[in-house]
Amino acid sequence: MTLKALVSGAAAAVAIAGAAAGVTSIASSSDAVAGPRVTPVVWDIPMPQQPAPDMQGPLLATLQALGAPGLSASKAPYIQGGIGRIEGRVADTKLREAQAEGKFPLSFSVANIQPSGPGFTADVTATAANGGVASQNIAFVPGPSPTGWQMSKQSLMALMSAVG
Repeated sequence: MTLKALVSGAAAAVAIAGAAAGVTSIASSSDAVAGPRVTPVVWDIPMPQQPAPDMQGPLLATLQALGAPGLSASKAPYIQGGIGRIEGRVADTKLREAQAEGKFPLSFSVANIQPSGPGFTADVTATAANGGVASQNIAFVPGPSPTGWQMSKQSLMALMSAVG
C-alpha cells in the first residue's frame, strides 16, 4: 500500500465521519435546545420518586378531630362529602354508645404513608381510652377541612362496617 492510498483512505474516513457527525448534529439540533434526555436506570432499579411531603402531622390532626368526643356535626368537615342527615343520626347513636363504653378519646398512630392519586393512604392504628386497638389502611383526600385533609367516604364506610 502506498502512502498516497493510505492518506486518501484516511481523508475519506475523516470526510465520512465528519458528514455523519454533521447529519447527526442537524437531526438532533432541536433536542440540543430542549436539553438532553436522560433515562436514569441502574441495573434495572428505578430511581426513587420525589419524597412525599411530611404528611404525618396533618393526617394525625384529621384523625384526632374524628376521634374526639362529640357528635357527627363536629366531624363532618373531616369526611369526604360530609355526613348526610340519616348517616349523622346513625353516627350520633354509635358515638354516644362508644362514649358511654369509655372508648373516647381515641389516640392514633400513622405509618406507611403513600401517595395515592390526589391524596394519600396510610396504615392507621387507633387505641381507645379503654385499651381497645384496631388497625386499618385509610385513604385521605384533600378537602375543605381545617387540616386540609379528609377521610375518604369509602374508608369511613369500611371502618364503620369493621367496628360494627
